[in-house]
Amino acid sequence: MKKQMISALCAIMMTMGLLSACGDSRDNKAKKADSSGSDKTTESVDISSDDETIIDVETTDSSEMTPAMWRVEGDNGAVITLAGSMHALNESDYPLPEEMMNAFESSEILAVEADLSKGDDINFQSSLLASMYYDDPTETLHDHISQEAYDELDRYMGEYSISLSQYDNMMPWAVSNIADNLPLQFSGLSADMGIDRYLTEKAKDSGKEVYEVEGQEFQIDLLMNFSDDIYEMMFLTCKNKTKQNQVQLLIDTHNAWRKGDMDALEELSDDTAEIPDDYKATLDEYYDLFLYNRNRVMADSAEEFIKGDKNVFFMVGAAHYGGDKGIIALLEKDGYNVERIEY
Repeated sequence: MKKQMISALCAIMMTMGLLSACGDSRDNKAKKADSSGSDKTTESVDISSDDETIIDVETTDSSEMTPAMWRVEGDNGAVITLAGSMHALNESDYPLPEEMMNAFESSEILAVEADLSKGDDINFQSSLLASMYYDDPTETLHDHISQEAYDELDRYMGEYSISLSQYDNMMPWAVSNIADNLPLQFSGLSADMGIDRYLTEKAKDSGKEVYEVEGQEFQIDLLMNFSDDIYEMMFLTCKNKTKQNQVQLLIDTHNAWRKGDMDALEELSDDTAEIPDDYKATLDEYYDLFLYNRNRVMADSAEEFIKGDKNVFFMVGAAHYGGDKGIIALLEKDGYNVERIEY
């Protein structure tokens, strides 16, 4: 079976990558959790301090971006603006388009996948770091994946001058997160500049309600409870990954997001790996858990807002909107008229 595997990230995965410093060991993880204010480099990424905020990006310039947005009007007059987000951007993406900001400003509620600012809490960070490691110090990554999968992942991480062996006492979900975040450091994009975090901070500053469609706990639990077979499959796909093509993938995805090109985003959300026939059931399980089930929950959440009487700016990852099992298709199947917003 030649089928591609989606590689879109949860919002929380972008933030979690900032918690995983290259070269950490079980012995110094508590020390790392207590540190703050260190410079971030490609070799080591320290936990941000509680009072850290994103860069001030307000300017008077206009924007040429046209990120995908849709509009649904409910029977009670509520206007729901559905916006596709990208969880890591750069300073050149700001200011956001006037059409987007007008929809945001006119809303009474901002709905996001997760309030990423909650991850700044040092207690949350310490707990999350601790959960990345096995309680039994003799248990290792080798107990959960094959040598072939380990070798493929080790080769890929080696392109970033990182040895997988330093993470042997981490759980597969944590190691997967570290590997997935490596290209971000070389892409010119930053999770601190992500539109989710930016608009969440603006909403709080203006007293606007912030609603979490999923929340950090849900997303972390999802990753932690993937089967070993899913991570085995994911690590085997590193066979076709290089530092160059994964960094380019992020850049291409960013460019497609800026243009609101949903066809390109749907194509780019799949990587180039071919999944063997032996993993058909595992791949189906992965798609259901990571994408399709979440799309349904997100669509249900949007429907509740459509039935209400408040204007809502509903923003989740752009990859959740496309396809016949995406949020737009699900809403249309449920009888709603979803109109693409033109710039």
